[in-house]
Amino acid sequence: MSSSEPPPGPAASSSGDLPADALYEVLLCIPAKELCRLRAVCPAWRALTSDPLFVAAHKSRHHKAPPLLAVAYDDDGNHNGVEILDLSGNVVKRIPNTEYKAVLMHDSIRVVRTRLDLICLSWVVCSRAFWVLNPATGATIALPLGFSEELEHELEGFIWDCQVESCAFGHVSSTREYKALRVSRINHHQQVSEVITFDDTNHGCWRRKQDPPSDICTGKMKCVVVDGVVYFLMNFYCTYFETGVITIEREFLLHILVQP
Repeated sequence: MSSSEPPPGPAASSSGDLPADALYEVLLCIPAKELCRLRAVCPAWRALTSDPLFVAAHKSRHHKAPPLLAVAYDDDGNHNGVEILDLSGNVVKRIPNTEYKAVLMHDSIRVVRTRLDLICLSWVVCSRAFWVLNPATGATIALPLGFSEELEHELEGFIWDCQVESCAFGHVSSTREYKALRVSRINHHQQVSEVITFDDTNHGCWRRKQDPPSDICTGKMKCVVVDGVVYFLMNFYCTYFETGVITIEREFLLHILVQP
């Protein structure tokens, strides 16, 4: 729990199996309208959400605009785009995809990552096609489809032997530029990584970087970007609960964290 916020009162301690501090943090994240409905769950929840200290902490947490979610949608395979949702699931804005068409039949778009005011998108099947959307203006930036010169030289024309498996997206505060990192696999064996730097005027090009020292998990929700650092889960069969750390700004693998 944040040290700047008061601990939950004794009334929260009997609220089911969820620990009191966890319940406190969860309820703090819920908008006021939905929070009022939850008061009817049980007397303990009503007491907690009516406590003056909780009310003050909730007001402090929500004095800014509430966070929004970016979700890809696909209407019968004919129309797709991005929906901006609030935490209650209400559609705040719908942005149709009118510029990028699927190369393969029945392919659909997905939200790869979001960072600050930009959303990174790609196709599910044709995963090498990335573009970045500004949801406020609707403007898009298409990232280069091909691989880096170094990687294309390694592939010797067999580009279909290399499939993109994961992508991360971050912001470099010192230069105000954005960077994308993608991890691909060659011939179902070797993993390779590339980085691209871009902004509103310069779309950049992919650059070959050092390969991961061990196999990176590439399923959904297996990596996260925090303060310019990419955290990857490593494959359990190659390592024992380890986390790879890659800095967006310096573009290299920093170290491996071994989980206790």
